[in-house]
Amino acid sequence: MKYTLDTDFSALNRPKAANWLRNFVDLTESAFADCDSCSRLLGNLLVMELCACTLRQGLDAQGNPFPPVIQRGLDMLWNCLKEQMVSTDMQDFANDLYACSLEHNAGEDLTDTQEVFFKKHFGGSKKSTYEWSVTDDIAVLLMKCTAIYGGRLDFEEFEACEQIDFREISYSLDFFQDVCIGFTNTPCPTARAKDVEKALELAYQTPLFRQLVGLTQGALKTALTATPEQYSALMTSGICPAPLGKRAPPRVNADRRTKQSPS
Repeated sequence: MKYTLDTDFSALNRPKAANWLRNFVDLTESAFADCDSCSRLLGNLLVMELCACTLRQGLDAQGNPFPPVIQRGLDMLWNCLKEQMVSTDMQDFANDLYACSLEHNAGEDLTDTQEVFFKKHFGGSKKSTYEWSVTDDIAVLLMKCTAIYGGRLDFEEFEACEQIDFREISYSLDFFQDVCIGFTNTPCPTARAKDVEKALELAYQTPLFRQLVGLTQGALKTALTATPEQYSALMTSGICPAPLGKRAPPRVNADRRTKQSPS
């Protein structure tokens, strides 16, 4: 069976749904094979806006504010898309945010400047795994844009970056999987791989996850055909799921998502 962005995910059984998700990056790359960086960035942005909207709903249900640092990162990415350039402010923000992501995920040391940035944006309260998940993806995408448009890079792993890829969107699907396990009360008694795998297969069949996958597919297909004149409207309209409910779900397995070096 050939999987594409047009595949009806809701019609797939558990094994085929899992297979579609495993092939998601490759099938998305195939769909965008002839597209420029603008379409690729737009696709990433629309899906990240969907993640941010989902996160915002969960935080609202808890009575917690949406992190301004995430909103600022999204705003900078939209400006980069529209202006086709990276400002000095964006370069500084991208490098500092990525440094904070490394500090959180790998315990990397921060410079004095980065320490000030960390305390300003993350020092007020402990951020949830969900908040860091979205923050991490935005940080990587900001660095990729900075590399592509010739900005300052403090991290050599981005020096070979020549185009926007879709790896972060695959992490977004991991984010949605965990959200669905929590919100749909999918059984997952432990964080052992066997229990998590079973919970994921059950989550694939839930209406909520199918809705989120459908919105992700729709966002990417919108990016394939959108023109620059439509960017502003897409930025303000966004793509958001129906209300998820009143309970904020726990993270099922925070170690399931593994970052890789950018391609």
